Amino acid sequence: MKEASKFLLVILTLVTISLTFSSCARNNYTVTSDKDMSAPFDSYKTFAWAKSINSAQSLAYVVNDAILKSAIRDAVAHELAARSYTMNSQNPDVLINFRVFDKPVEMTGYEGYFRDAEYWDTDEVRNGQLGLLPRAAVNTDPGRAGQQYYFDKGTMIVQIVDAKKGVVVWQGYASGLTDGNIFDKNKDHIAKAVSLIFDKYDLVLNE
Repeated sequence: MKEASKFLLVILTLVTISLTFSSCARNNYTVTSDKDMSAPFDSYKTFAWAKSINSAQSLAYVVNDAILKSAIRDAVAHELAARSYTMNSQNPDVLINFRVFDKPVEMTGYEGYFRDAEYWDTDEVRNGQLGLLPRAAVNTDPGRAGQQYYFDKGTMIVQIVDAKKGVVVWQGYASGLTDGNIFDKNKDHIAKAVSLIFDKYDLVLNE
């Protein structure tokens, strides 16, 4: 009986290690960000959601999932609160939006993917102001209009817009949010990826 118990303990330990390794492998995200060097980040204290976040419209270019949308929104709100941002839907300093891609996407510029009725409205972001940041994480030709972008499958992007200027001042990306061939909708994994994205934002705040 003792030998059987030892054998069972070994098996359970191996299973636990296997599950832990599997979880870590799924959480091996690639995270980076872009910023507007001239933006007054120190003055941003309040935020509001972009109109698309408060609507029943699509969350993503490919994925349309209300539960996933809610999980990302909760995770982003948590990170903003941790940085002392408060909600002000009437007169916010910044607007927050996000989108996910469950399949690889290549594009030239942002207009076709981020200038639509399901993402930024024209009264939220001025024409020609999407993606025009000093450096781009997935940009093969930095600083030039018409740059090429590639989003891997399982990518989440969070964007921050200066509400008064109507320009994107910061955006963070996390890729690797996959569960097999589909977007990983695990709430804990979503929260971890969003946390890693906002770790990049902390670098901006501390510069």
